[in-house]
Formats: sequence, structure tokens, C-alpha cells
Amino acid sequence: MFPFRIVTLLALALCTLQRGDVDSAEVDGSVEGTVSVTKDGKAVSAGGTVVVYLRDVARTSRDEKRKSVIRQHDLQFSPRVTVVVRGTTVEFPNDDKVFHNVFSASRAARFDLGLYRSGGVKSVELKREGVVDVFCNIHPEMSSRVLVVPTHHFAIADASGKFRIDGVPPGTYPVVAWHANGGEASGTVSVAAGRTATISLEVPKQDEPEEHKRKDGTPYLRYE
Repeated sequence: MFPFRIVTLLALALCTLQRGDVDSAEVDGSVEGTVSVTKDGKAVSAGGTVVVYLRDVARTSRDEKRKSVIRQHDLQFSPRVTVVVRGTTVEFPNDDKVFHNVFSASRAARFDLGLYRSGGVKSVELKREGVVDVFCNIHPEMSSRVLVVPTHHFAIADASGKFRIDGVPPGTYPVVAWHANGGEASGTVSVAAGRTATISLEVPKQDEPEEHKRKDGTPYLRYE
């Protein structure tokens, strides 16, 4: 039998640990809300992925050394839209029976993975926040967009425009809503410990982008 004093100390330690678990769970809050997509001041169907993310949140180990995959399959990139945390390495496996040449001329990431055959895999680390437009230098119909965000505090809105971001430390943060077709909106949200903050954002839908060019800036060759 343990002496009474030791048993009492053990019981107090256990209570402290349990209370600490509860307290730590209550430290973080959440952000939820809705995003509407408009064109010429009228609500329209989103017609694409809408991402909501927070800025200026302290980075954690969850933000580091991530990997993501964008496949080349049936002469398309899959998925067409990807969200990654800054510092993520994105792999581009070639599942097709033809050669591909993956490249981007975006400000957030400029790279050229070169020509590689079926079964090959090449990758690139995305170090800067922003939008990365990815193309194949051989097949003009292949395109993909990668949104590089500052931390893992992001969410993809559902078909009705609703979203929720959990595990947010208390504080006031800029919040950004990004539409895959190019529109963006921003606001500010204040998160209290153990509480859910709400926000509504309105994103303008933009016109479809112009046809992209090859990596050297010339048009793709057209074969009739």
C-alpha cells in the first residue's frame, strides 16, 4: 500500500493533468461563415473551388515538410485545384503513355520540370505564398491551379458556401476568400478562446483567363 501522502500527491497530479487537457482544448477557437460569389453585383453559382484561409497565424509543426500530389492522367492534371501550405513539396507523377513537360511561370513559383516519360515522377517545393498556374508545355488542354497559403488554417467551402476552420489560437486575423477562377475577398475576424467567430465574405467572379502560352512565351502549335 502507498502511504496516504503519496496517494494524495498522485491524485492531485492526475487532476492537474486532466484539467490541463481541458484548458488546452479551450485555448483555441474556430472560424465559420459563408462565402457568396457575385458577378456584376448579383449572386451566381460558384462554378469552382472557393478557399478561405487565415493570415498572420503563428506557424506550427503542422505547417512544415508536407507533400502533395498532382497526377497527369488522360492528358489532364488531377486535381485541377489544389491547396497547400507554404513549404509543401508537390509531386507530378506521369500516369499517361506519353511524355509531359510540367512548368509554371507564376510569380509565386517559376519552374520547369523538363520532359519526362510515362511512370516518371518529378517534384517542386513551393516556398512562396500565392497562386501557381501549372501547365504542360506539350498539351495546351492541361492546366492546374495551386493556392499556396501561409498556414494550415484554411478550409474549402461546400456547395452552399459554408466553411469552418478549427484550432485557431485566440487573436485577430486577416481572412481571405479565394475563388479558383481568380476572384478574391478579404476581411478581419477576432477569435476568442473556446468560441466560434463568424464572418460572411463576397467574392467577385472573374471572366475566364486568356489562353496560356508555352514556357517560351510562344503559342501552342495547332494541328488540324
